[in-house]
Amino acid sequence: MKCSPYYGQRRPSMQHGAKLQCVSDLLLLGKATIDEARSLLYWLQAEAGYGKMGICGLSMGGVHAAMVGSLHPTPIATLPFLAPHSAVVPFCEGLYRHATAWEALREDAAALAKDATSLTEDAASGISIEQVKDRLRSVLSLTDVTRFPLPKNPQAVIFVGATDDGYIPRHSVMELQKAWPGSEVRWVTGGHVSSFLLHNDSFRKAIVDALDRL
Repeated sequence: MKCSPYYGQRRPSMQHGAKLQCVSDLLLLGKATIDEARSLLYWLQAEAGYGKMGICGLSMGGVHAAMVGSLHPTPIATLPFLAPHSAVVPFCEGLYRHATAWEALREDAAALAKDATSLTEDAASGISIEQVKDRLRSVLSLTDVTRFPLPKNPQAVIFVGATDDGYIPRHSVMELQKAWPGSEVRWVTGGHVSSFLLHNDSFRKAIVDALDRL
């Protein structure tokens, strides 16, 4: 089975581990994952003849699962686990903000501003980290699932969130549920990793329940 884009054997030669080098890599990773998942679902339905189908994902994979479930032309079970409504949340509000190379992004923004507007080097270097964060928020707003279409059967959408998730705050999970009336949110105790390890049965039950609603 192949890994997701930018992981395993599909990792660019210059990339170390799972740490992406560019913001654009995050968007390309998402697009490739969504396109591949949609193609697989089409094949399972049109070529292999499967009836009830579902898609689920964890964390970033949960965001991608929500997008695929939104865009699929027929009703499928959709299960975003420990997923934010947008990549803005973990990278600009959650713990990932401490692992983002803000200074490198500031230098990149300064270089772009200088080239585009003929600013002096001193003026370009005056770009603040807060301006860089605003720019990243604008770019990552493309991943806002609340802007995506309502799935064909929102009753077959079950979100599972964790009560003490340092990456995905409760309000972000509720943004998704609010955008998709008829969907359900379930909560398990624990953090972003411990909740999945300690309550695996709750995640499995959500999958079964969502498929039963088709």
